[in-house]
Amino acid sequence: MRERRSVRRFLDRSVPDAMLEQILEAARWAPSWGNRQAHRFLVVTSRTLIDSLGSAVRNAVSCCLDSCPEDRREEYAAYLKNFEHFTGAPVVVVPIFRRGDDLLAPVMPASGTDGEAPLRPLLESVSSVSAAVMNLLLAAHTLGLGACWMTGPLIAGGALREALRVPEGWEIAALIPLGFPAEEPEAPSRRPLSTLVRHAGDPPESGSEP
Repeated sequence: MRERRSVRRFLDRSVPDAMLEQILEAARWAPSWGNRQAHRFLVVTSRTLIDSLGSAVRNAVSCCLDSCPEDRREEYAAYLKNFEHFTGAPVVVVPIFRRGDDLLAPVMPASGTDGEAPLRPLLESVSSVSAAVMNLLLAAHTLGLGACWMTGPLIAGGALREALRVPEGWEIAALIPLGFPAEEPEAPSRRPLSTLVRHAGDPPESGSEP
């Protein structure tokens, strides 16, 4: 876990099917709410399709830049360029998920829930697919592959759904480029554990985050 990095540049080398199956098998064993396993993995190895996904993202990026204030155009262009990193990978894994029904809806009070009830099925589904993606990333690193969890490309969500033929009722969670790494990124900084943990019941320090 300490050694895994987000890899965005890849060698021109295919990923063996057996290795890819190991990675997806690791994702399969992730926990999910109620063991519903309401997520799937679309595996894209076609260069034509990966290029098509890249074109869709570039079109969306172009539209964003057209609406960008001129004085911030260069800044946004550099940021949005990051959304295209997946195009250089030999494999792109696309996790999708389906929002489940709220099983508690019939017994929840009509008021006094502070809007939490409608969010519950979405949170359960997103949490489940996220756990599976983390398993996938760790397995990829263990096998000597690089990968990156990318949500930026979803600015072209509609076009990506169409190109990937995502079934009705399912949502794209991310795009994960996967391959043999062509870079060794330095470890990014992490906040000290003391700033991330607070024992429930203890009052937060004045001016601190939750």
